Amino acid sequence: MSSDVNIAKSFRKIFCQYLRQNMMTNRIGCDILLQIKFSRERVYVMKDLLTRIGRLWCAGAVLLVLRLLQNQTGFEAATGLSKSSVPGTLLPVLLVICAAAELILCFRLPKRSADFTDLFAPPNQQQLTAAVLGSFLLVAGGALMAVNAFLHGEIAAGAAGLLAIAAGAGLVILNRQIRAKAEISFVPLLPLMFFGVFFVLAVYLPLEDDPVFPRYYLPILSASMVAYSFSLLAGFCRHESGLRTFLFTADMTVILCLAAAADAGIETRLLFLGCALVMSVYLFLRREPEELPEEPEKTEQKQAKKAKA
Repeated sequence: MSSDVNIAKSFRKIFCQYLRQNMMTNRIGCDILLQIKFSRERVYVMKDLLTRIGRLWCAGAVLLVLRLLQNQTGFEAATGLSKSSVPGTLLPVLLVICAAAELILCFRLPKRSADFTDLFAPPNQQQLTAAVLGSFLLVAGGALMAVNAFLHGEIAAGAAGLLAIAAGAGLVILNRQIRAKAEISFVPLLPLMFFGVFFVLAVYLPLEDDPVFPRYYLPILSASMVAYSFSLLAGFCRHESGLRTFLFTADMTVILCLAAAADAGIETRLLFLGCALVMSVYLFLRREPEELPEEPEKTEQKQAKKAKA
């Protein structure tokens, strides 16, 4: 009888050890699978970050350095006229190459429009932090521009500064709506659109009498791209903006804003950097075309064909 009890106890002990080892093995296996899953997600995130944003900031950084060198060596100190220099020659050449490359990449996308909530994914905490930082740069640059403009009686620059502050606040509200997956309102983007228009005026008016084209073309072109890209961003709320046009304009906005940060005062630099960062966030949040739902017109056409058949 005692031998049977001992056998039963030993069997139970062996069985319990087996269960503990098996559970530990399964737990370790699950942990390994989770680590592999998270590492793959990180690889995909880093790949998207490099392919979508990294190349733009690298190109913008190169153009920024060339612009700084051009400002130091490309203009005569006495007269301010342009003179021949390697940075002044390379800058427009590389800018044209970047534009051509971005145009080629954009033509790989389908020619279609999209809704804002369909095109842009909700931001995570890191992306939301980057968007808030971009909004803060807009607010800081706008406050400095408004104070400086009103002290010197510059109405357009003062309006641009005030609208930049409102645009920064509107972007914070918009990003909260996206993160909460709420209905996107067109109202938070209105200050951003008006800011783009007045920002062009604020950059152009002080340079309108400048006869040296190499000195003023970059900031004016950058401000114009800012206005156009923000208007396209707002157009997605009404399903009116095209994917190709937005992608090309937004990509060039990031590159040009980084390059234009070499010019002008601290307030304009903050605004250009804020615009580059804000647009970079939305480029990173953009979903791939295959992830987007079909356009309503195409869906209706398919239904009509099925009805005829």
